[in-house]
Amino acid sequence: MKIQTFHDLLIGALCIAATLLAAVTYNHHQQLAAMVAVAAQAQPDPAPALRRDLDLLRDGQAKLQAQFRDLNSQQEAVTASQAAPRQQLDQLATIVAEQIRSTANVPSSEVFTAWQQRLNKAEGGLAHVQAQLAAKAQPRPRAEPAPMPKPKVKSLRPAQPPFSVLGIETRGRARLLSVLPAGQRSLSAVQLLQPGDSLNGWQLHEIQRDQAVFQVAGHADSSLPLP
Repeated sequence: MKIQTFHDLLIGALCIAATLLAAVTYNHHQQLAAMVAVAAQAQPDPAPALRRDLDLLRDGQAKLQAQFRDLNSQQEAVTASQAAPRQQLDQLATIVAEQIRSTANVPSSEVFTAWQQRLNKAEGGLAHVQAQLAAKAQPRPRAEPAPMPKPKVKSLRPAQPPFSVLGIETRGRARLLSVLPAGQRSLSAVQLLQPGDSLNGWQLHEIQRDQAVFQVAGHADSSLPLP
């Protein structure tokens, strides 16, 4: 009886131990399954994502710095391109100012007209002299000497001038007498004379301080007051 009882007790103890072991094993299995489920539901490690974001931020910063350098280069180029037209404008302004100062000393149209008249007169005189020289070059028949003409005596009575004296104009160092022919009223008819010039038989001899002296053929010298 004792051996049978001990055997039964041993078997019962083994059964209880097996049951406890099964329970512990099942409990461990449940805990392991729960841990696996929790591990599956748990979020992944954020470190790799943060590293990727940090790399992207660094790349973006590098691109922004490159763009900033490009913008600075473009701004410097624009500034340089604006400086060139400004310098050209300054040069043009200087040239215009010099031209204005130079044109201030350019003779007026009246002076050019007077010079043209003098040139035409000189050309006419040259043609007359050339005609005389050509005539002298041709052989002429010998003729009796003509009687010497009597010298003309100048009239002491001055003649009336065929123009009106308007005033004095200065061109550089030259002093010119502006006159208006009789019967003319337009400014375009004004003529400028300097000593040696003639107008309608009146040759300007001298421009004094307050009068102009003319030589007139057959008359005494005439002094006309300056206005």
